[in-house]
Amino acid sequence: MHSSSLGPIRELSGRAAWILQGCRLVPSTHLPVTRQSWLCAFPSAGLSASFCPLLSSGRRLASVAPSEWSGGGLSSAGWEQDSNEPAPSGKLLEAVRLSLVAQQRQADIGNSELGKMLNSFSDMGFNNAQIMQLFGLQPRLAPQTRLAVVSELLLLGLDADSTLKVLQKSPEVLRMTAQQLRHRADYLRRLDLGEGNLQRVVSHCPSIFTLSWKKIDAVVRVFKEKCIFTVDQVTEILHHCPNVLLEEPHDLEYKFQYVYFRMGVKHKAMVKSGLFRTPVAEVKNRHIFLERLGLYQTPDKKGQTQIVNPKLKEIVQVSEGDFLAKIAHSSLEEFEVFKKLLAREEEEGDQDIASEERDSASEGEGEMSDSEEGN
Repeated sequence: MHSSSLGPIRELSGRAAWILQGCRLVPSTHLPVTRQSWLCAFPSAGLSASFCPLLSSGRRLASVAPSEWSGGGLSSAGWEQDSNEPAPSGKLLEAVRLSLVAQQRQADIGNSELGKMLNSFSDMGFNNAQIMQLFGLQPRLAPQTRLAVVSELLLLGLDADSTLKVLQKSPEVLRMTAQQLRHRADYLRRLDLGEGNLQRVVSHCPSIFTLSWKKIDAVVRVFKEKCIFTVDQVTEILHHCPNVLLEEPHDLEYKFQYVYFRMGVKHKAMVKSGLFRTPVAEVKNRHIFLERLGLYQTPDKKGQTQIVNPKLKEIVQVSEGDFLAKIAHSSLEEFEVFKKLLAREEEEGDQDIASEERDSASEGEGEMSDSEEGN
């Protein structure tokens, strides 16, 4: 059997065995037992090596969910059951089989191959209930594709529970290829997102994988060129507020301009406050409410105020109840009435602006008509 060394794997509680598309990590018996090395058995003839992220990418496995290793070798003859490997639960196999039949996929995969895949998910750390949930997402998707995507997410450092949550938040990720996921992850790393930061971004905003390069680039350019954040500050924003990648660049620029010019807050305070997790409407409501209560004042050109303004994080990071009790010292009823009045003011203001634009356009057309008659 042909094998290729994967290098040391981070030590985890218990020993781990991981089958990826017919590929099992097994402890080497040819090296000193004082330093356990792991080898990757080449996939059986029944499955192409290109489906195995470990073999196709050549990258080190960053994290593996712990599971009990049953010992024994891997048969190289197709998907035949290893004599030392426990068979998948009969109930689980039947449940998944019925699910596939219901989706007209019964002819795509045999019981032996399906059983091997279920063992793979189990060895990755998924329990039976989680496996059923995985097969319930994008149910018409081929099981082989499902396994490849899940394997790639685990290679990013996510555990089984986090991987399931990611796919439940964004099931469309399952329709991406392993290569596409790797390219997206590599691109995010180039934005100075290290492994820890990348895992957080993926966990909180899994749909980032489905975004186009242009969309991500547009957001990053707005922060760097329009808002003049430093590279480190952009990285911190992406780390703590990955949702910004889903927003429109002009909306992010407007939020920055409002807080910078209208509230007089500097870049560093914006980054530390978690501003970009808060909708701009909520920022404006709380700021203007404080302003009309005499509790907030826009700094002058020298950055000075006649009162001590609350910090931005005290305004946007806290719950509405804490904001009203500790910062505004007002009741919820007062705040609700204020928001309705402010919405009415803004609506009337928008109507006035639209009316002025129409009047200006009419005057321009009249002047053009007079000029043509004179000629």
